[in-house]
Amino acid sequence: MKNVEEGVAFVESSIAQPGVRYPPYFVEPLLRVVESRDNIGGLGVLYARTIPVDVNGHVSVLVELSAPLVLYSTKSLLKTILAHELLHYVELVKRFSRMDVVSQITSSSVFEEGFEDASRAIDPLLIYKNKRLIALLKKREIQGFTDDKLNEKCRTKWIEKGLPTAMLPVGRNQASVSVESVIRTKFDAGLMELISKLP
Repeated sequence: MKNVEEGVAFVESSIAQPGVRYPPYFVEPLLRVVESRDNIGGLGVLYARTIPVDVNGHVSVLVELSAPLVLYSTKSLLKTILAHELLHYVELVKRFSRMDVVSQITSSSVFEEGFEDASRAIDPLLIYKNKRLIALLKKREIQGFTDDKLNEKCRTKWIEKGLPTAMLPVGRNQASVSVESVIRTKFDAGLMELISKLP
């Protein structure tokens, strides 16, 4: 958890708009794997995801980190994934605050989902001031955030040892919140100031 906390602090210090805080996050002791039956996608591991949830009639956006990500990733990869999830968080809050809450089409393959994931995140150039982090995010975005060493560690140290793993059919990594909850939600003022400057 020390690496996660350091990563969150690093991401917050890299945000161009002062006062924007990282969303609430938690570590799930589970590895979610998306299985695609086409011959293109193969297996896709969900190491982290940003989830909007309905809490007492309001929307809360949480970042879920898988335990294998925290255990087996390098510090650099962990920071990059945390930074990428913040981009999803900003995109979600932007959509909610502008009432752009249409349903998103699900992907039909793991391969396709890699490209769709990048399109559902804000451009890092609009959020971060740290040029090295921006370059790393752009590079990882092109690669689909896959990491062969992390995948191998998860296969041998987690999946093959029978540790908690959930297989999801492609297109089932979805969440839904009510429009009423979106309307009632007041998002963080610092984040809203940042969003007001976005196109």
